[in-house]
Amino acid sequence: MKKTYEEMKIEMEMIDEFIEEAYEGMVIVDGNGIITKFKYEKVLGIKESDALGKHVTEVIETTRLPQVLKSGKSEIGDIQKINGHDMVTARIPIERNGVIIGAIGTIMFKDVMEVNYMSDYIKTIKSQMNKYKREIKRMNQAKYTFGDIITQDYHMMYIIDTAKRASTSQSTICLVGESGTGKEYFAHAIHNTSQRKFGTFVQINCGAIPSNLMESELFGYESGAFTGASSSGKIGKFELANGGTIFLDEIGTMPLEMQAKLLRVLEEREFERIGGNEKVEVDVRVISATNEDLKELVLQGKFREDLYYRLDVVSLNIPPLRSRHGDIKLLSQHLLKSFQASYDSCPDKFSVEVLTRLESYCWPGNVRELRNVVESAVNMAKGHVINVRDLPEYIRKALLNEYDESCVQINHNDLEMTIGDSLDIKHCVDEFETKLIQEALRRTHGNKTDASKLLGLHRTALYKKINKLGL
Repeated sequence: MKKTYEEMKIEMEMIDEFIEEAYEGMVIVDGNGIITKFKYEKVLGIKESDALGKHVTEVIETTRLPQVLKSGKSEIGDIQKINGHDMVTARIPIERNGVIIGAIGTIMFKDVMEVNYMSDYIKTIKSQMNKYKREIKRMNQAKYTFGDIITQDYHMMYIIDTAKRASTSQSTICLVGESGTGKEYFAHAIHNTSQRKFGTFVQINCGAIPSNLMESELFGYESGAFTGASSSGKIGKFELANGGTIFLDEIGTMPLEMQAKLLRVLEEREFERIGGNEKVEVDVRVISATNEDLKELVLQGKFREDLYYRLDVVSLNIPPLRSRHGDIKLLSQHLLKSFQASYDSCPDKFSVEVLTRLESYCWPGNVRELRNVVESAVNMAKGHVINVRDLPEYIRKALLNEYDESCVQINHNDLEMTIGDSLDIKHCVDEFETKLIQEALRRTHGNKTDASKLLGLHRTALYKKINKLGL
């Protein structure tokens, strides 16, 4: 449908108004350099009516539009002196069917200082963007290495060596251990030793996310997928970890319906966002951690057996601190040294009595509890030595046997023998050994390796005694 004269006139007026508002300096010439449009009044003080029909060189002495008409090449960002000011200009040829029929000249910046200002502004924006990028990367980056796991315990060093070997593969790894034993350190260290160390490390605590939000957290959602969903959608943790590692802590608390979806992702390496239809392919290594017995959860019907076997390809059992007796002093001194770097006034050593008592405590909270105790003592100490009085009250009471003494020392009443008619030494020794072994196994929850350490026996020797005594 052809436009009427009035419609075309309105459109031209709109274009003219746009040019007026957008450009403080603009000139359009035809193929001969004759001005057909002129918006330089604010810059040169020349009205458009006085410039139209004249050759551009008569109005703007320093113009290069004739050269652009001749060469047919644009000149962008050129500095041109106009009315005594260095201005940044642009000149663009107008071409139709291979023929130059005119050219446009505009002022991009009225002063070179504007360019400098714009450049500084862009640098500031880029700096802020880089800062945010670094922060996002820092938030999704593994912080620890195996060098950060402090130990001189033989069993712990064996686990570290196993973890290092496992880190070179792509297999899933399950970290098992009590709360505070350092499972998170192992997860970070495995990622930093693996081929994925330059990829993203994403950490998520399954026990801290409500079950109705877990799917969106793990797999994301599309725009408008549900009431309250972001209009731009959201990518999930698995997608964020693509090419890297995802660490699923407290995996035993994951709802059964989510376990099925996690199993599919592990097997198919793909998923769909909530409200989406497209498959999202991911290349992610999964490291899980638990302080629960997953096998027992499987028997109780609280954890999928197929997912258990999929996650438990490599299983690393992190020992509790109470079974790493030789590490207590080492870790205490390491923690004290680390606090010295962040405190203005900090003691520099423990008294011998404090170290002895710390080694006597059972540490149910493991390394995390030890860190809290050392930090508390650092704050309470008045001199350069941490004394017993500086320890938290509950620790002092525990070490004075004012709570369940089974955590600290052997209950000798439980080990008393009733001497009967028989004084046969072998019989009495066997009975006493039986009670000692039973007590050691009770304290270590049946862990024979830990029990052998408590008894001062080699593990093989303990097994022989257990078989001999029929325990």
